[in-house]
Amino acid sequence: MATASSSPRSPAGQPGLRVDGVDHLAFVTWRPRATYEFYTQVLAMPLVHAITATGWVTADYPDFVHFFFDLGRGNRLAFFYYFGLPGEEPPSDLMHRSRHLAFHVDTEEELLIWRARLKAHGVRVSTPLAHELIESIYFDDPNGIQLEITRPIREMSDIDVRDAELTLKALVDIVDFPHPSAEALWQRKAELVRKNAEESAL
Repeated sequence: MATASSSPRSPAGQPGLRVDGVDHLAFVTWRPRATYEFYTQVLAMPLVHAITATGWVTADYPDFVHFFFDLGRGNRLAFFYYFGLPGEEPPSDLMHRSRHLAFHVDTEEELLIWRARLKAHGVRVSTPLAHELIESIYFDDPNGIQLEITRPIREMSDIDVRDAELTLKALVDIVDFPHPSAEALWQRKAELVRKNAEESAL
């Protein structure tokens, strides 16, 4: 994952406790096709992972696709594409939760120690939330910037890369529909999976 800094400093009272660089930085996109093409073709950053979710945490949270590009050295750049949002004026709370900086730690133990430390300092912090490859805690800095500390649940694999490519291909195919949705994406993705299986069988 992210490479360690050369700094020997660690938080006071916790010898050896430190985050290990940036896991990912997240933004929102309203142009998934252009975003995908720019980062993969212009900047040559491989697409390595994608998550599609409905009913995320709360029932009123919009359905989304969350996709990740590899920056090298275990660091990633991520984007959210939300279904059903009007133009480029999403609710401010949604933007706050979407635009965030995620720090990396290696183990569940470290994650829980960080959570306890944050709570001890009076910081409101979420319970650990697992999502496919990672488990994370979320909290705000004094400026209202959302931060995340995350640890890997399992290593990213070639299957994740292939799945991300199918997910983004399906998203690009349906994003200009009159009413794009997660369900339409899943249907298109299933068609692509069948097509690939048929071509492989030839």
